[in-house]
Amino acid sequence: MTRRAAAGGFSLLELLLVLVLVGIGTGLAIASVDRLSSRMQERQWLDRTQQQLQRLRNKAVLAERPVTATLDFDSGTLSSPAAASLTLPAGYAWQPEPGQDDKPLRLVFLPDGTMYQAAFVMQTPSGERAQFRLQSISGRIERLPIAAASS
Repeated sequence: MTRRAAAGGFSLLELLLVLVLVGIGTGLAIASVDRLSSRMQERQWLDRTQQQLQRLRNKAVLAERPVTATLDFDSGTLSSPAAASLTLPAGYAWQPEPGQDDKPLRLVFLPDGTMYQAAFVMQTPSGERAQFRLQSISGRIERLPIAAASS
């Protein structure tokens, strides 16, 4: 009786199993990248808001005259005669601080780098919230994360 030599290599079942595992891993990686991409876009809008406020403050200092801006909560627009408007995309919202009315917020930036004190909240589509505070004496524009309310 002659014995046949075992064939080298992988069986079809083993190859299919590897392909399935690679497919699952790729699917998980793509989902993770999508979440990361949307978070990065949300952070970019938070950054754009802060940069626009800093730009308005800098324009007041450089022009040596006050610069005013209006933050309209309903339309999601930050507008000023001194700079291009910033309008939030769908899903994002600026909100008044608790206890403030929801009328448009008037922001005033003064030539010495100070400003009228103001505060508002920005909410992203994922529910992330950040508070923007404009400090009157120091002229600082702060962005502080707001912890999600636990239910």
